[in-house]
Amino acid sequence: MNSPSAKLGYVILYVKDVSVSLAFYEEAFGLSRRFFHDDNGKAYGELETGATRLGFASLELVKTTLKGDFVAASPDKAPSGMEIAFTTADVAGLYARAVKAGAVAVSEPAAKPWGQIVGYVRDLDGHLVEICTPMP
Repeated sequence: MNSPSAKLGYVILYVKDVSVSLAFYEEAFGLSRRFFHDDNGKAYGELETGATRLGFASLELVKTTLKGDFVAASPDKAPSGMEIAFTTADVAGLYARAVKAGAVAVSEPAAKPWGQIVGYVRDLDGHLVEICTPMP
């Protein structure tokens, strides 16, 4: 008998305002909106990013779903212990586009010893976003 396997279907970021986050990621990274629903502040939305979707859940929705405490990202605090990464052939161009859209520059694109170009920004809620070339 084969064991079940999993595929990464979603990455979901907890954000203050889902509609603002969707608009930011559309402008900053050129992503397309797939879905948005708001039930009196309990909002959820998704963007197309390829095989895996990037989702956004409002803090109010998360509070009702988890029924417990969680640590929300904040631009005023250190980034949480995770990041999302977007690959592109033009790291410098996408990095500049993101900063122009309101992302906070963390580290300029630079060549890494393993052959990637990598830069970092933080989004409007303080989530860390890596912008990089695909692995060689």
